Amino acid sequence: MTTYVYYPRGLATGGPEALHQLVDSLRRQGQEAFLVPVPGTESTPRAERYAHYDAPEAPAVVDAAGNSVVVPETQALLLRPLEHAAPFVWWLSIDYAPRFVIERAQRSTLPLEQTRMSRPPLLWLRHLKRMWRGWRTGEDAVLQRAGHLVQSHYAWNHIFAHLGRVGTILSDYTPVGVGSDGAGAAASAVSVEGRVPRITYNPAKSAAIMREFSRRYPELELLPLRGMTGEEVAEALRTSLIYLDLGTHPGKDRMPREAAAMGSVVLVARRGAAANDVDVPLPFAHKVAVLPDVVEAAHDAVLGVMADPDAALAAQAPYRERVLNEREVFDAEVAAAFIRGEFGRDGAAEI
Repeated sequence: MTTYVYYPRGLATGGPEALHQLVDSLRRQGQEAFLVPVPGTESTPRAERYAHYDAPEAPAVVDAAGNSVVVPETQALLLRPLEHAAPFVWWLSIDYAPRFVIERAQRSTLPLEQTRMSRPPLLWLRHLKRMWRGWRTGEDAVLQRAGHLVQSHYAWNHIFAHLGRVGTILSDYTPVGVGSDGAGAAASAVSVEGRVPRITYNPAKSAAIMREFSRRYPELELLPLRGMTGEEVAEALRTSLIYLDLGTHPGKDRMPREAAAMGSVVLVARRGAAANDVDVPLPFAHKVAVLPDVVEAAHDAVLGVMADPDAALAAQAPYRERVLNEREVFDAEVAAAFIRGEFGRDGAAEI
C-alpha cells in the first residue's frame, strides 16, 4: 500500500510544507509514501527549505487498489481519473478553495476588506459561474466520492455543513523549536525581558484593517513582516512583544503559531479557525471581537497586553506548549487515518 501526495513543486508556503510533512510522517512510521508534482510544475526546482523532510518524489500516481492519493483542495480535479486508489482531498485553507472562495467573499470579509468582486452584482455572477464550473468539470461529483482530510476543526465543520460529509482531522505542525527527535523546547523558556513594545503583523492577511489601525493609533509601533528572510522574520518575532492577526484564518494559520513559539503574545480576531477554541486555544482576552468595531477591539486588546505583559505571556503558556508538541500530534493523526483506517475524527479530542 502506497500513499501518493500531489504537491505544487517549488512553491514554498504553508500548504506545500504540510504536504511534505505528510509524506515524511508516513515514511517515519514505516509506510510507503511519495510526493507527485502537480501537472505543469514538474520542471520547477524543488524548494530547498523542505530538503530536510524525507519526502521523495514518484513520477506518477499508481492507480491500484490499496493505494491512496491525496490532493490539496485546489487540485480536486486530479482525483477524477482514479478508478481503484482511494481518493482524498486535504482542506488546508478551506476558505481559499475554489469550492468555497465565493462564500468567503460573501460571509467572511468585513466592510473594510470588501471589493467590487465581493459585492452584488458581481458576487451573484461569481456564484453562477461556480455552480456551472462544478457541474461542467465534474468537481462536485469528485467531492462527493472522495474522502475529506481537514487541517482544522473549522474545516471539519465547514465540510459537514456544506457538503454533508464527515471529514478527518489531519492538521500539520510548526517546525519552530522542533529538534531532530521531534521534541519541542520548553514553553516556559521565553520572556518579555528585552522585547520591544511593538506589534508585528502579516500584511498579506489583514492589510486593509491594519491600515485603519495604523491611521487611528499612530502612537503604536507597527512592524509589517514583509520583504524579510525567514531568519529576519524569526528575529522580529523573538524581539517584539505582540503579534497581531486580524485576518480571516482560513485554517490554523502558521504565522500565529510561529509567533507564539518565539515568545510573542499572540492576538487574533475571532474569525474562521480562530473563532473556536479547538483550533486556536488562546485566552479569551486575547481573541479580538470582530463586531461592532474590530479595530477598536484590537486596540483594547493591545493595551491590555502592554499593561501587564508578563501576565499575558504566562497566560499563553498552554498554547505555546501545544504548538511545540504539534509534530507528535500530527504523527498520531497520520497513524490513525492512514495506518489504522480511523476516519471521522474532528480534532476536538486527543487521539
